Amino acid sequence: MVTTDPGLPGPTETNLNAALRRYAVGVRVLVVLAGVVLALLGAPPDPLPTVLVTVVASGWCALSAWWMWGARTCPHPALVTGAAVVVLLVVELTQPWTAVGPYNGWAFSVASITCIGMQLEQATKPRLGVLVAVVAAVSYTVGAAMTRQAWDAGVFGARLLLETSLARGGYVLLRSRARAADETRARASAQRRATEVAAARRAAEREYLATLHDTASSTLLMVSLGAASGGHRAWLPDRARRDLDAITTSPALPETVPGTGGSGSGGSGTGTAAGAEPATDTGAGLVNLATLLDQAAEHPLVTVKRNLPQALPVPARPALAISHGVREAVENVARHAGVTEATLTGHVDDTHPAPRIEVTLADDGAGFDPAAAREHRRGVADSIVGRMAAVGGHAEIDSAPGAGTTVRWSWHG
Repeated sequence: MVTTDPGLPGPTETNLNAALRRYAVGVRVLVVLAGVVLALLGAPPDPLPTVLVTVVASGWCALSAWWMWGARTCPHPALVTGAAVVVLLVVELTQPWTAVGPYNGWAFSVASITCIGMQLEQATKPRLGVLVAVVAAVSYTVGAAMTRQAWDAGVFGARLLLETSLARGGYVLLRSRARAADETRARASAQRRATEVAAARRAAEREYLATLHDTASSTLLMVSLGAASGGHRAWLPDRARRDLDAITTSPALPETVPGTGGSGSGGSGTGTAAGAEPATDTGAGLVNLATLLDQAAEHPLVTVKRNLPQALPVPARPALAISHGVREAVENVARHAGVTEATLTGHVDDTHPAPRIEVTLADDGAGFDPAAAREHRRGVADSIVGRMAAVGGHAEIDSAPGAGTTVRWSWHG
């Protein structure tokens, strides 16, 4: 996750600092070791001071390499800076005893690579980098002044400070690009989150409208068609309670299942069946789709003959999408088919690589043109086709005027 705290470095800047630190340590170790070899090859007649100084420099290289690649932990910046300062003082101030002539090239190389490298090693601690540069410039100037003219030594000391400034400036430029990349990523991440929130809000609104269409509006339509007139009112209170629960709560599994459901069962649907028992989870986050289909098939105006197995284990989201779709399809039979009977079947198709759940509702009613209906009927577009597409499934409607209607739902993991 991209941080939006301006006081903390972003991931691009953090990765840049880590890469530059590894690069700086590697280059410094190679340059210092090369200087050690040159110092030993060009040692003065009394080589002991040179040997001692090169041992100190080599030990520093070994310690730096172990800190970076062996210990896998970055020591405290003060410890790294202190080690660099000690080595610089030893190498630069001993030039009168380690230099063969007036110019000690390897000592200047050690000072130069240390000044430049510490700007990258301690990029987040610029004061420590400045401290190392000042120590390197002063110690080299003093040591070189003991072997040749002071003004000449001072020129080289000033050159070290200039190299330090250029190295720091280069790092600041790279850091500004890294921070710009982090800001771009942060804005893109915020935009993605806003888009996802907006999409989720729109999906929730569509689901609420579809639920409202499937419940309260359908019940009111049945009342207007006379389903609650005369002695056919027993189903209305229970259905109204279920409608209210559906539109005021999040989608959830039913708390009861009909005791008369099962393979080959049929009924006209007059509310929740007597003898209901608690709903059960089939395990692994699956629910019994057959239970939901039994409830979805209940309707006061349509007798739904059911051919369902005892168990159809399906994850909750596709199970709810199928059951809601079946409820809407049964409602459409009551409204538009002109018949009072339909057949509901469900099974698991094992012929596919992943088991496929297939549910079918068929009637011999008036039929319709599915392509034309999807353009203006929310029940078909949202409650049936749209809901299945949202959970990665598929709903297919096979119908024609005068030829009945068959709706098929399919889903596989």
